Amino acid sequence: MAERVILVDDLDGKSTEGVERVEFSWQGKDYEVDLSSAHIERYSDLLDPLLKAARLRQVTGRKTGRTAAGKSKADAAETKRIRDWGKTSGLDVPDRGPVPKEVRDAYAAAQASGEAAVPSQAQPGAPVSASQG
Repeated sequence: MAERVILVDDLDGKSTEGVERVEFSWQGKDYEVDLSSAHIERYSDLLDPLLKAARLRQVTGRKTGRTAAGKSKADAAETKRIRDWGKTSGLDVPDRGPVPKEVRDAYAAAQASGEAAVPSQAQPGAPVSASQG
């Protein structure tokens, strides 16, 4: 089912064709207002001299919103290896979400000692164990 959104000019309360949402910032606060094309033209005329005299500010540093970390395929493959190893080692590992620190630490220790057989590295059909010996 389609939904239709009708914008109403915030200055005169009319819903005419061509009403658009305009975003702007003033004294560190971000605003938005819905304006008809006539009011956008007035807004533009008012700002034109200021924009000609102003400098474009380059925003640097941390963004205010949260963003995804953007994990690589290598990270995902490593997480899968750790998760699989933890499950075959009898550890409590969730199917989704972050792998608990204790499981990651145990995996790292097993890798360092050469005792971790990771399912993706094991021979097909070979049993997988937490320790060899």
